[in-house]
Amino acid sequence: MTLDLAAQLRAEKHRYFVAAGGGIALPVAGAIYWIGLAVASNYLDPANWAMIAAVFSGMIFPLGLLLQKPLASPFMKAKSPLSGAAMLSVASINLLWPVHAVIFNAAPEAAPLTLALGMTLHWPVIGWTYGSRVAIVHAFVRAAVVSVLWFALPEGRFDILPLAVAALYLLAAAGMRWEILRLRRKKDGVIQGSAEAIA
Repeated sequence: MTLDLAAQLRAEKHRYFVAAGGGIALPVAGAIYWIGLAVASNYLDPANWAMIAAVFSGMIFPLGLLLQKPLASPFMKAKSPLSGAAMLSVASINLLWPVHAVIFNAAPEAAPLTLALGMTLHWPVIGWTYGSRVAIVHAFVRAAVVSVLWFALPEGRFDILPLAVAALYLLAAAGMRWEILRLRRKKDGVIQGSAEAIA
């Protein structure tokens, strides 16, 4: 890849990232989903918890759509040649549902772990698409955190683990917002510097 093409690709990733507001409405929606699952753990046995988790996972995207405006994250309006990769990566996590279904039936107590890991798989691609280091780091940190919690705190698999995932979602959203602000400041600095050079 030539230097010019690499620079153009990086610029487009950052432009798309800023235009979409980092898509942070979706991780915030994910956080709400996982907080709801933590609360549900007080009322449901593992089998019913897994069923509720499966059913309500389909609400994350619609909730993200509703949160676009209040969070200044118009990810559906932002257009880019790169957007197809992001959408396909999100769609690809649904290919795991047959595996989840088997686990939910055979070992429902494993549902929090399989969901937490399975719903992380698209984050590296999202990070690449946006040029977001925070999104990429989120995937690896989340995989490590939920794995450690799973083995270290078996009594917290249905409440502490979901709350940890929710917290990581919110940290990722905050980190991506910080990245966007940094990119905007950098762009404004370049524009101001160019204007001063012309003057």
